[in-house]
Amino acid sequence: MLYDVIVVGSGISGLYAALYAKRAGLHVALICKSNPLRSNSAVASGGINAVLKTTADDTCDHHIQDTLDGADKLARPSAVSAMVKGAEEIIDELIAMGVAFDCRDNGEVAQRPFGGTSAKRTCYIADKTGSALTQTLFTQCRKEGVEIFPNYVMLGIATFNEKLSGITILRRKDSHVIAFACKSLVLAGGGFAGIYRGHSTNSQESSGDMLAIALRAKMRLANMEFVQFHPTTLLNSGALISEAARGEGAYIVDENGERFTDELQTRDKLSREIVLHQLAGHTVYLDFRHLGEELINKKLPSARKHALNGAGIDILTELLPITPSAHYTMGGIWSRNDTSTDIDNLFVCGECAYSGVHGANRLGGNSLLEAAYFGRVAGIEAARAAKKGEFHPIDYALVDKESRYVEMILEGESRFNINTMRRNLGNNLYKNAGVFRNHDSLANALEYIHYLMKMSSGLCCVNKERSDNVELISIIEFRNSLTVAEAMVMSALAREESRGVHYRDDFPEKDEKNYQVDTIIRRLAGTFLRISFEGHLSSDWWHRIRQFFHTR
Repeated sequence: MLYDVIVVGSGISGLYAALYAKRAGLHVALICKSNPLRSNSAVASGGINAVLKTTADDTCDHHIQDTLDGADKLARPSAVSAMVKGAEEIIDELIAMGVAFDCRDNGEVAQRPFGGTSAKRTCYIADKTGSALTQTLFTQCRKEGVEIFPNYVMLGIATFNEKLSGITILRRKDSHVIAFACKSLVLAGGGFAGIYRGHSTNSQESSGDMLAIALRAKMRLANMEFVQFHPTTLLNSGALISEAARGEGAYIVDENGERFTDELQTRDKLSREIVLHQLAGHTVYLDFRHLGEELINKKLPSARKHALNGAGIDILTELLPITPSAHYTMGGIWSRNDTSTDIDNLFVCGECAYSGVHGANRLGGNSLLEAAYFGRVAGIEAARAAKKGEFHPIDYALVDKESRYVEMILEGESRFNINTMRRNLGNNLYKNAGVFRNHDSLANALEYIHYLMKMSSGLCCVNKERSDNVELISIIEFRNSLTVAEAMVMSALAREESRGVHYRDDFPEKDEKNYQVDTIIRRLAGTFLRISFEGHLSSDWWHRIRQFFHTR
């Protein structure tokens, strides 16, 4: 099948990219590996940051500075500035599409405080903001004619003479491998925090598929060591209790009812303080009781529902036990401010991308803004590239290779349990590459990843059915998870300092001389990975020169 633009991923960034590519008058396909409304965007609760004309005591300069401060000197200032200054237009556009943000009595958009911010700038819809935005954008995409393919799993990037020609896809309904051709491609398939199985707010589908595919295509990944742990998740399940709870005034207390931390500091610092308090023998809770039933039911209904369903606790009268869990990944596929990458006509946005706005630590409320802003940029740039581009042949040797890979998993003899291996990987990563880490723990994690890589060749389907084979998808996801986990741990070993969410017990201080740069990881021959440290502009000059002469 032929498309001008293909977008992979149905979160806010993917939906925005597809919408803007379609508005350019092009033939656009949106590929989703499961239900389009099951993305991480759909479960993002707290809100989206923006400085509005009605925002009190705040400016874009303050938002930019808060973001740079939270990023611990690793953000790309030009990307941050562009995103922040485009935020109000994004909010206005979402409202025009039908998003019903909570409003004050005078009809102005209401805003709440979030951790690491110097003002109330987070726009919200109760505590279900992501879901409302996703549903609105999905409806808009359907209305404007984007072709949506749910239950199609991307396997690889197809190129011809080093030029983009399309993608290979596994069709879940019959486990058949097919190819879609395109002039330009947008990857928006989400992050990889789900590899911390059992210790993550993400579903197991957040396995880093896009990053593993990009690495196999010799594209660069950046800052993979920076994994953000959300400080307030349910103790037994990792289910997220949104930062909206603390924004509305919930306390963090211990078993003695004592507040031991600042609830609105950045997530990295708060997570570390909670873990240290736990290691000292304390149990940590969220306390909503002083907020009252009216406020909770109006502004935090999802928090009450999750607490009741997930822990059997009514937050109106009881303390809610919490712990940090892996939540968001700042690293991803390296990209420029225009979302372009190492492959011409291939663009990335959302959590799978390293856009440069989060650096070493993301501020709550900035991820939905990043997804919307850079999703729109990706859609515009992909459409522009498609109009100038042409179709290139699909090498069906690649399709045959992917088909044989799928057949081996389907038909081979299974020697191991996929669910056990996923849990073991998650437990090991949480223990050795979690909130705290050091050389020995990271070396142990890497050794275990390599052990699982060898074992994974014995992972095959017990169920040989070809129709909607969940086991097949799980094995593909797990193998991608191992690729991504290796890149993450190797990057963490290489960065011998503590910065943002990356905290090394053996290097507890920041090293501004050597590490105020991005960690870049490339795949060389075979499976060999190479780590380097590069500044924001060091590898971008040739692209800028090409762009200059191309547009003249």
